[in-house]
Amino acid sequence: MLLAGCSATTQSLPSGPTITGTPTLSINDALTSASCTATSCIAVSTSQYGSGEQYTESSKTWSALRLPATPLQITTSSCWTTGCLLTGNTATSQFLWKYSFGSLSSLQMPTMFQTIRSIDCFADSTCAAIGFDPSTSLLELSLSQDGAATWSTPVALPSTFSAGGPISMSCDDVNNCLVSGASRAGSSALLYATHTGGTKWLQRPLNTSWTSLRSLSCNVLTCIGTMTDSSGNSFIVRTKTFGRIWKKVSSSNSGVTAMACTNSNTCVVMGATKKNEPWLETLHKDVLVVNKLNYVATPFNDVACLPTTCVVVGNTSVATVPLNS
Repeated sequence: MLLAGCSATTQSLPSGPTITGTPTLSINDALTSASCTATSCIAVSTSQYGSGEQYTESSKTWSALRLPATPLQITTSSCWTTGCLLTGNTATSQFLWKYSFGSLSSLQMPTMFQTIRSIDCFADSTCAAIGFDPSTSLLELSLSQDGAATWSTPVALPSTFSAGGPISMSCDDVNNCLVSGASRAGSSALLYATHTGGTKWLQRPLNTSWTSLRSLSCNVLTCIGTMTDSSGNSFIVRTKTFGRIWKKVSSSNSGVTAMACTNSNTCVVMGATKKNEPWLETLHKDVLVVNKLNYVATPFNDVACLPTTCVVVGNTSVATVPLNS
């Protein structure tokens, strides 16, 4: 009942448009994180050097983006129509950055959080953040409705979540959020929903073989995500009941690195084969197509979407993926 057809597909997938990569501006500095507003995208590298790039829909070109500091890790990022939030750590501290009008600036970290583990921006200047509160040793949820200038009093997530494990979140509004993460008790993934802004959590049952549920993207009751099971198989899965029942949309080529969607019907999913070769697929109305890659020597690391185009960024190249409406 929880998942229909868990076995990997053996039939060939149809072919989609060929995607051509272009070299990153700093060829020795891998781009690891991507985020998009309604008109532009940013990509950031994490290394001892650190670099950033931005892509605008109007120019359809990439240009250099100045970073406030050198990030060693980008933990999470998310955008609304005109801005983005990024968080992670440098060599000496945690950071929270805001992207707006073509530049990045530093913001104060929410005082209650030692680290921010997940961000989802679901309306203009309105974002939910999940962070680790050292005073409670729990993950907690807080909301900002002014572009991260101020944050609401945090509410605790269920203590069954691993405080150190990966967290994925998607909110439809300030009250309704779906959160997945690792279990404190074992290797299985956990999923909880709230309809009260986090004051009450409802656990959604998942198959115990699911080890992760990531890249969540929700619109009202319909959500899509990527699941990995204990055998290492990855699937694209969808729910129309806000996480109560999941159905396999299709299986991936191999291990999924990331997926981004413009809506619950149109997504770009990418990853690497067992030989560490890059692959890219596009999902549209439950049909998954394989995109041939030209001039892409290494796997992509992240993907983010504009309304009609997605960008993929990697160690040595970037590319744009046109989407069907």
